Amino acid sequence: MQRAIRRVSLCQLVVSVRPSTIRAAVAKNFHHKVHKQSLTDVLCQLHKSCNRSALLAQKSTSILGDENQLCRHACTHTLARRDVSTGQSSAAQYSRYSASTIMNSYCKELDLMDYDIIGFDLDGTLLRYNLQEMTPLIYNVLKQYLVEVKGYSPALLSKDLDMDFFQKGLMLDGVRGNVLKLSNEATIIRASHGTRLLSDDEIESIYGAERRWDVATAFYNNPLSTWNGPASEQMRTLLDYFDMPSALVFAQAVDVVDNESGSSGKPNEYKVWGDLLEALMHSYSRDNFSNDSSLYFKALRAEPHRYVLPSCTKLFTWLKELRQADKKLFLLTGSNIDFADLTATQALGANWREYFDFIVTYAKKPGFFTQKRAYLNVDAVAKRELPNSELSLQEYLQPGNVYAQGNWHQLHQSMARLLNKDSSKARALYFGDNIIQDIYTPVKHSGFDTVAIAEELFLMEAKDYPFKAVLKSKFWGPYFNDGRTPTIWSGFIANYAQICISSMEQMCQTSPTQRLVCNNVNGFYPMVPKYLECSNLTTSWCGGCV
Repeated sequence: MQRAIRRVSLCQLVVSVRPSTIRAAVAKNFHHKVHKQSLTDVLCQLHKSCNRSALLAQKSTSILGDENQLCRHACTHTLARRDVSTGQSSAAQYSRYSASTIMNSYCKELDLMDYDIIGFDLDGTLLRYNLQEMTPLIYNVLKQYLVEVKGYSPALLSKDLDMDFFQKGLMLDGVRGNVLKLSNEATIIRASHGTRLLSDDEIESIYGAERRWDVATAFYNNPLSTWNGPASEQMRTLLDYFDMPSALVFAQAVDVVDNESGSSGKPNEYKVWGDLLEALMHSYSRDNFSNDSSLYFKALRAEPHRYVLPSCTKLFTWLKELRQADKKLFLLTGSNIDFADLTATQALGANWREYFDFIVTYAKKPGFFTQKRAYLNVDAVAKRELPNSELSLQEYLQPGNVYAQGNWHQLHQSMARLLNKDSSKARALYFGDNIIQDIYTPVKHSGFDTVAIAEELFLMEAKDYPFKAVLKSKFWGPYFNDGRTPTIWSGFIANYAQICISSMEQMCQTSPTQRLVCNNVNGFYPMVPKYLECSNLTTSWCGGCV
């Protein structure tokens, strides 16, 4: 009852604030390009929400006892869109309010016509994988390497494939043999030792009452500080679907080590992570694509149609429309040219290179955005880097060519030159699925905007989503939250992504000239994940740069 009364009182307090005061607060705190609601509409809707809450307070103490129900009662999801070509706005009715939304009445938006340069990641962005097939493939390949090459017990091979243990974004504590799920403040929400879920008391006995690990805190404060060096030898964040199966392999290998320790006790420091890292590097090394030593590459080369989903035809039209609108498009992928050609051909067709002005392979993200590596010319027919083809850092890239490695500064300069613009005036946007490599780093270190791809949004958008068994985990809870606590990835998305969508298929359902407006300040499109409605997720928006 007291919680509900405090909520109503807060609403009444906000309504009593003068409009001029709210406008001043907005002008002071929000400088980025976002969608502003009508202040009159905000106050009107807020009055209605407060009246409904007060009525609930009178009618039912049981409802008031459930703060989440009360919050959901005042939260409905609507979507505002405007066609830039006509300037017409659809009816925008907003009645979903967090405290920050009430005070500033802003929501994030995306208008592709604001950008001169638009780029795309390949894996997990322009193309999607059949997770029902690819996840078991990677899981089995990694286990086999640990047994056959690193000498682990064959008992590891007999372990069952437990899909419920999979979740993107988990962190491995390699030294302790633990798997961690982190909050948006880098505290440990859930953890397992091996495959055994740890209790709250066990978590606090290991990591302290505040449930913090100094390596995880360092990652939270500066993800790139842990990318290499000593920290990378202790931990790994599983940022994409190539890494995701590693969590179960790691956990089951820890179980095997513990079982074999017997009376001697568990090891003080586990070596599993170092061995697993070697397995990952062997499986994904570009040198092993054509020699069949990587069982992962061997399987994809034999049956690409089994693992790579064909992209929808609307995407091809959408990309062409962007170029017709005088946007410069680039493809930037960490894959080597041979693997990129295999998967892109399966997803986008044999003429996939024709959709882009520039193509950069083996880009070595996130360093691509922070360093100035030289570009190498690539023979797109022979699918290899040309020897002695290194470009100087002052040389402009040529449209239509394929390059390897390189750096953002030089690519940006080359595209700005084609646009007859100074690079400081050529606004860029990048679509990607890896929250650190594709979202955080470009915004933080290169000063341009990004769109996050999170296929986990399908779990709330599509009832017939075919990979629910792979991505929906009871063991770890939702990807975006744990109860009312947002995860670290929800925090990064809110702070660094312009918007967050489920897929490029969702994006291409609307014209490139149509502005997309989220119904929330954190950028989830078209709506915020249900359990984040009443969470403490806040945004300190870092994007909106030129």
